[in-house]
Amino acid sequence: MESILSQKIKDIYQEQLDHQLDNISYKLFDSTLIIMLEGSITSAEKLLNENDRSHLAEQVRAAIDRVIQPQIQSVIEEVLNVKIVDFLSDTTIDNDITGAIAIFEFKSKDALDKHKV
Repeated sequence: MESILSQKIKDIYQEQLDHQLDNISYKLFDSTLIIMLEGSITSAEKLLNENDRSHLAEQVRAAIDRVIQPQIQSVIEEVLNVKIVDFLSDTTIDNDITGAIAIFEFKSKDALDKHKV
């Protein structure tokens, strides 16, 4: 499951932003999935941030996140066969990392064990 989910998320970044992620890591707790996307900042955002335009870089990132987050949420639901009831995400431009928390509709422990990533 982890490799399928990683590839689909990487595909979103590649297709939508022409950007390649460095690494994706996951941790599953009961009905919560934590995701860390390393290398999520695009070259345009880096350029703005490095040239004293951090406010503009943050606005660009916020716009990107509004487009990308629903797609990532959809991929998680599809691959893990779950319903996400809450999805929280934030990106730190300086550290080039996006963290996300997907909270699933409650399922039994047996159902979740089938989807360990």
